[in-house]
Amino acid sequence: MRNILDVEQVRKRLEKGVILMEKRYGVVPVVTASDENYAPYLSVMIATALENCNKTRRIKFYVIDDGLSEYSKQGLEETVNKYSSNASIQFLTVEKDIYEDFLVSDHITTTAYLRISLPNLLAKEDYKKVLYLDSDVLVLDDIVKLYDEPLNGKTIGAIIDPGQVKALERLGIDSNDLYFNSGVMVIDIDQWNKKEITEKTIHYLSENGDRIIYHDQDALNAVLYEDWEQLHPKWNMQTSLIFERHPAPNEKYERLYKEGNEKPSIVHFTGHDKPWNTLKDHPYTNLYLKKLAHSTLTKVGEINE
Repeated sequence: MRNILDVEQVRKRLEKGVILMEKRYGVVPVVTASDENYAPYLSVMIATALENCNKTRRIKFYVIDDGLSEYSKQGLEETVNKYSSNASIQFLTVEKDIYEDFLVSDHITTTAYLRISLPNLLAKEDYKKVLYLDSDVLVLDDIVKLYDEPLNGKTIGAIIDPGQVKALERLGIDSNDLYFNSGVMVIDIDQWNKKEITEKTIHYLSENGDRIIYHDQDALNAVLYEDWEQLHPKWNMQTSLIFERHPAPNEKYERLYKEGNEKPSIVHFTGHDKPWNTLKDHPYTNLYLKKLAHSTLTKVGEINE
């Protein structure tokens, strides 16, 4: 009996050691999606993520390619190589036809829907989790810390999108609950695929077009209702949070909003107004434009400082 217990103890210690090694040195997969127009902004996301990340962990970017030119792909590869010797980038393609008939707008194109397919794309890579980031973000903290956040059995970890009572009601969700922003997500790939979240989300979009306003984000909130872990707002400080456009849902979130504004980890330029067009009064516009000016993909005349 003692030998059996000893073997079991060794097994547990080895398993614990593997987990610790993974946390210290394992690959952190970061997935995003971009078309040609957003390539320069994606380069800013990549550059700022690598500037601030834990250098002992290998970062691998997976870019869902929605029509990127070879010039842009080369520029993104150069960005990765410039900012880290411990990072790489790979481009993925998705079958777009299934998303072509869904709602789009002037700043939300079909590209946004492609993230729905990402867990299926990476199912064979043997990742436990992936980190999804929109391309219109400015990273100011170590994304490895975000990736390592526990999900406590939930399929994804995400951040509240404030002031979405009407959206919840429209989707048939209790208006006292919370709605998340899909621009920053930590995704448990196993859970996602076992629960067929991709298929359920596509089905929801197909059957509930009259309810959809916020594109794939609405569908993900409907499908993942009560199956998302609330992460600190500092990891997705959306424009509405920066400008405090909506009251916090409770005292806890009042404190979290304040912490996020004092020291944001990721600034997310949500909505139509962006630093590169009309968003001039945002406190992080100038910093963003400086980063954009150093992008290998910035075109002459693109920045109006």
